[in-house]
Amino acid sequence: MKIEQIDVNFSAENIDDGREKDYYSIPDERFSLFGLNYSEEEGGFYRVPGDIAEKTNAGVEALARNTSGGRLCFSTNSEYLSITVAYEYLCKFAHMSLTGTSGFSLFEKNDYGYNFVASLHPGLDDEKGFFADCALPGGKMHDYVLFFPLYNDVGSLLVALEKGSFVESFNPYKAVFPVVYYGSSITQGACASRPDNCYQALASKWTNVDFLNFGFSGSAKGEEVMAEYLSSIPASLFVMDYDHNASDTEWLKRTHYNFYKKYRENNVATPILFISRPDYKHTPDGEERLRIIKSTYKRAKKEGDEKVWLLSGEKLYGATDDENCSVDGCHPNDLGFYRIAKKVLKKIKEICPDYFALK
Repeated sequence: MKIEQIDVNFSAENIDDGREKDYYSIPDERFSLFGLNYSEEEGGFYRVPGDIAEKTNAGVEALARNTSGGRLCFSTNSEYLSITVAYEYLCKFAHMSLTGTSGFSLFEKNDYGYNFVASLHPGLDDEKGFFADCALPGGKMHDYVLFFPLYNDVGSLLVALEKGSFVESFNPYKAVFPVVYYGSSITQGACASRPDNCYQALASKWTNVDFLNFGFSGSAKGEEVMAEYLSSIPASLFVMDYDHNASDTEWLKRTHYNFYKKYRENNVATPILFISRPDYKHTPDGEERLRIIKSTYKRAKKEGDEKVWLLSGEKLYGATDDENCSVDGCHPNDLGFYRIAKKVLKKIKEICPDYFALK
């Protein structure tokens, strides 16, 4: 007997009752898209243009269309929402939930913050796409934020609302440039249970500041072409967090300062936050890696750069119970991401205090 037959709370039954609907193929001007671009030539939604990804490395080329950091924002009075999603393959990991790798999270945004509405996700056998729906409050207009999957590609997204309902674009973010994050699988969001639970999404929800996620599992190696590309993007803050993907300490030593320097040469004004890996104590070269990243920070300061900050991995999980913060000793679970987000938020307040005076 399947668990959903024993406990209905584990079922994912659709509520579609045959009602009439209006359909919207995304992108659509009535919906605001953040964190992603869309192009039929690129195969759907993407984070990095294909030519840049190809020049970087094979891993970035493969992951460029993963939709981590994507959000769709809109206002509607509909009492119903559904999404129909198509993708090339269903991303399945042994240590990460489908609700995180391949699911969407829907929130209502109000004056008090974000209220969870639904997790819209595929089933284990939905290899090429899925349909999911949920009830909405309806009545007056409500503001919504739909978070895209952390790992799956999304070739197409069709949103359906109750026929005759109103829908319009919605921007929940302050009028500042986004925070730009570059890093490893942890930056991409492994292994959050939902796309809104990675540390960048949490910090964004707490600050109402937009963000761009350039996390590439196993593939953020500090290449110059990526530094040049990222430095061309207007940012309120650049977070450099690729410690885990430098294959060894020699690679990290050879690339870390140079990556920072290339970014700074092309972008003199943006504050930069260096972050080191949270599990440094559990790897033989963890201490040396931390010394290399601290060395970049100290050298930048010595050279007169007053717009650099450091967040050491030794502080990311807090002082106690760090063994409860990951799924495998490396990738954070939701508790780990929550603790990282709190530390990052504290740094954002230090680096960009004006954010908190803006409405």
